[in-house]
Amino acid sequence: MPDTPRRRVLVTGAAGYIAGINLPALRQRYDLTLVDLRATRRDGTAVDGVVEYDLAADAQGGYHPSDRLRQLFRGVVTVFHCAYVHSDWTTLDGYATERGNVDLAYLVYRLAYEEGVRRVVVASSNHAADWYEGPLRDGRLDVLSPESPPYSANWYGWGKVAYEQMGFVFAAGALGRPLDVVQLRIGAPRTLEAARYRDNSVGYRRDLGAWISDRDFQQLLVKSIEAPDIKNEFGVPFQIFYGISNNTRAFWSIRNARRAIGYAPQDDSEVTYADDIRRLLVGADQRGRLNDLSGS
Repeated sequence: MPDTPRRRVLVTGAAGYIAGINLPALRQRYDLTLVDLRATRRDGTAVDGVVEYDLAADAQGGYHPSDRLRQLFRGVVTVFHCAYVHSDWTTLDGYATERGNVDLAYLVYRLAYEEGVRRVVVASSNHAADWYEGPLRDGRLDVLSPESPPYSANWYGWGKVAYEQMGFVFAAGALGRPLDVVQLRIGAPRTLEAARYRDNSVGYRRDLGAWISDRDFQQLLVKSIEAPDIKNEFGVPFQIFYGISNNTRAFWSIRNARRAIGYAPQDDSEVTYADDIRRLLVGADQRGRLNDLSGS
């Protein structure tokens, strides 16, 4: 019996940090086309197999993909879109760069649509709804679900909201065939180094809830790529999943990811960072209570 052909997956921004976490798992399972402006990571390490291509140039000033770029999309089943142009999104000028990133997302969606790609999985961000973190911290809100209106107070989050809403336009089918679209609102995909939180217990609690391990991230992505049916309750092939592990301190809901694609995260920051939590949080809380008592 002949071997089953491997699924063809195109990764944009393939030399970046987010793609780098997932490439080991993707290389094992798929026939990859890797695209980025450069074939090296920020530290200068080479990434094997990257096609050097300036995607942003084809999106600047309108939609004008080259024949070479079209060829990269042909025969692809799924696109994992990670390409991103960095900006200072805390200033008024951040809008211009983030607008460019929205145009870049349009380039990817439209090329995928025109070249017969079945699904686009997008590296969105928790910042698409980061305004809610104030109400979450002060107890006015217990948990945030992907169904809540996406509110962000910065240009980076605004751009991610725009990616998401644009993806829904392509998924809804009014343009023609529905394009499957998954948005991954990635949390904190990094090692939580205790030294960074020595004087920031609030930030540490937040990141413990937002953390995602590498293997959970890889599982979430693979299941987003391979799930046979991602239709939502209205029959639209569109999903937004929060990218976090099975964290005790989670404040974002992953219920829909569990239900729609069978996401079953294996890790919990409370276990992984148990020693640091005892030292930085439990110890600090106990010292605070003793100080309160001594001052009463």
